[in-house]
Amino acid sequence: MRTILVLCESGYWHDLRSGLNQVGISFLGFDKKKPNRFEIEQLVAKADFVVMRNVNVAHHSVRFAKEACKATNTPFWISHNFGVETIINHFNETFPEESVHLARKASQAKNTKPPRKTIHSKTTKDKAEAQLITKSLSQKHKHLPLKNILKDIQISDEPDFEKMFKKKH
Repeated sequence: MRTILVLCESGYWHDLRSGLNQVGISFLGFDKKKPNRFEIEQLVAKADFVVMRNVNVAHHSVRFAKEACKATNTPFWISHNFGVETIINHFNETFPEESVHLARKASQAKNTKPPRKTIHSKTTKDKAEAQLITKSLSQKHKHLPLKNILKDIQISDEPDFEKMFKKKH
């Protein structure tokens, strides 16, 4: 059984731990504000693969883990954001003889819309009212009074501004 050390926020550990346990990989996690180099070196020595998230994790812990991985020849991967599938993909690239795959859940349609409920009217009067309402909502309202008023106004092509603004002596 291989072991993966993950340096990320402890809030993500439950999902990562459960996902990695499904495929038979044990999980080690590290998330401390003030990391201890010796503690990180011990965890890297226990791990077969190290994954580091360099967002919201103490930069010293990433640096210490990277140095420990290079010293012990432990493969590592650094990223901003990742999930279980991404970790498993990088693990498979590093250890092709393992070939670990996450079992897919039953196919779920993510963007399925619930069927529309149709309201059936009991009487023909209700049906007629419903049709009238939908017809009136779908039509665009025209401003006929404004259109009629503007029809009577005529504008000449080029107004003579000199005549309009000339003072009479």
